[in-house]
Formats: sequence, C-alpha cells, structure tokens
Amino acid sequence: MTAVRFKISVLCLWLVASAFVCVGQTRKAASALPPGTVYVEAQNMSFSLVNDVTLTVQRMNGFLIPRAGKIVSLDDKKSFTMQIVNAKTCLSAENLSLLLNAYILPHAKTSIHDVTVHFEGQTLVVKGSLKKGLDVPFEGKGTLSVTPDGGLKLHFTDVKAAGVIKKGLLDALGITLESVAQPKHQPSFQIQGDDVIVSVARIFPPPHVVGKLTSVEIDGDQLVEVFGQPNPVLKPVPVAADRYVYFQGGTVAFGKLTMKDVDLEMVDKDKTDVFDFSLEHYREQVNAGYSKSLPNLGLVVYVADYSTISPKKETGAAPKKEPEVSQNK
Repeated sequence: MTAVRFKISVLCLWLVASAFVCVGQTRKAASALPPGTVYVEAQNMSFSLVNDVTLTVQRMNGFLIPRAGKIVSLDDKKSFTMQIVNAKTCLSAENLSLLLNAYILPHAKTSIHDVTVHFEGQTLVVKGSLKKGLDVPFEGKGTLSVTPDGGLKLHFTDVKAAGVIKKGLLDALGITLESVAQPKHQPSFQIQGDDVIVSVARIFPPPHVVGKLTSVEIDGDQLVEVFGQPNPVLKPVPVAADRYVYFQGGTVAFGKLTMKDVDLEMVDKDKTDVFDFSLEHYREQVNAGYSKSLPNLGLVVYVADYSTISPKKETGAAPKKEPEVSQNK
C-alpha cells in the first residue's frame, strides 16, 4: 500500500510539473510580444488550408501577432503571424499530397510535379514526375525527422527514376535529387544531397505560421507533428466545449466589428468529431450559426461546420478514420 501511494504521489508531482512547464513556456513567449497580440487556443479543429486541404489540430495554443501598422483581422490573413507555442497536428497522406501539388511545389518553382504520397510504417513513399525536357517519373522512399532548428527533414533512402534506374546507379553517375530538383524559390524548401529540408514557416499558405517542431512521426495514415508540448495546458474558456477556438486579449477585427481586450470563443454547433473551420469562409459559418453575449461583454459564437455549408464532392472512396480527439480537462 505504501509503494502504491508513493507511485501515485510521484505521478501527481509529474503532472503538476508538466503543467507548470507548459504555462511557463506560454508566459515566456507572451512577455516579448508586441501590443495588440492575441492569445489563441484550439482543440479538436480541422482547419481548411487551401483547395480542400485540411489539417487536424488536436490541441494548440499560441499567439496571433499583428503585422506592423495593422491589427489582427480575421478578414485579412496577411494582417498577422500565427506563432505556435504548443500543438499536436495531424495531416493525412491524401491531404499532404494535395498540399504539395496545390501550394508547396508551385510556390517553390521546382521541376517536381504531380506528386502522390502514402505511408508504409515510418517510411514516407512519394511518387511524381521530374520535368527535365521530358517528364521523368520517379519514386522515392524516405524517413522523417526534425532538424536542430525545428524544421522538417525528409531523408531519401531509396530513389528510382523512370521505373528502372535506382539510387545506386544515379549516385555513381553523380546525379542527385539536389542537382535536378532544387527549387528556384529557395525559402520554400531546400534539397541538400538526399535530404529535403522544409521550414515550418513555408509549409502552409497564409496566415504566416512560425513555430518549432519538436517531434514528427507517422501514425497509420497520419503525419503527426508536435510543436513544443503535445498536450498543452489550455486556459479555461467561457463555455466548456470539446471543439472550439478561443481568442483572448489584444484586438481583433472581424466583419464590421472590432473587439478590444478580446474575449471571443467560437464553438462547433454541429455534433461532429472535429470542428471543421475555414478562415477563408468563416463569415458564412458564423451566419449559419448564432451567438451569445456574456456578462463580461465577451462573445460566444456557435458556428456551423464548414463542410455542412460547402459539401465536398463525393469521390466514392471509403470514409477515413478521423484522428483521435482530445478532451480539455
């Protein structure tokens, strides 16, 4: 019995220490931020990025930092930078393929195009084409890791071009991925030998995102990325909910309204596993819901899922299992 009590005490101390670490990280990040900065946290969200590409956020906290001379506006994605302090995100292989083809590769101005991605255990398998006069099909397999400065690295262990020429022969001929596919727009990503280095700030379309990756892994059909702590201690929200995004402090403009000392919570009004949210179309989502004013002049908006107001085309594919959801306790 004494041993059990000791173990329980140690567990409690560890949980308390973890909470202080998360809170301390958030406070340290907040201390150096400019006036007008807005604290933001989210739980069980599915963010629409571009062209039906969605990123699932299990838990996240951070800040919306206004650009010089601007205030944070939900109607202007270039008015702020999103600084992620802690987060756990999931991106399916299908969504990663869409993101590469719709945003990352075109902006990089690389010869790589028409890419598809799937996962085999902890191995990422990518197929596509290299345009060097004629299109040359290629297939590569690699492993993912985090760079010392918090970026994402894909190390190719196997590459095959035109279906038959393997990596060993390519190496012997002095033909590297770096020599044939280096992007013209370097900030998007860089190829160093057999490694593709991607900065977090260049993965997603606006709003501009900054943050430091601490781990990356493949879980089934999901690419799981962790920034800071995977399960950050979140602030209490005005209305307890499992699926929401919450803004606090600073100044936020949305529509014709400008809220100072922000206290704004957007809650999923639909009974779904994740809150499907699109910053591009948030006004339509808000118009399909309703809002409540709080005694402290804060605002809670019950928002419709983006998928319910803009249904995606049926593909005939079997429905995919959503990533596990988190509980805000």
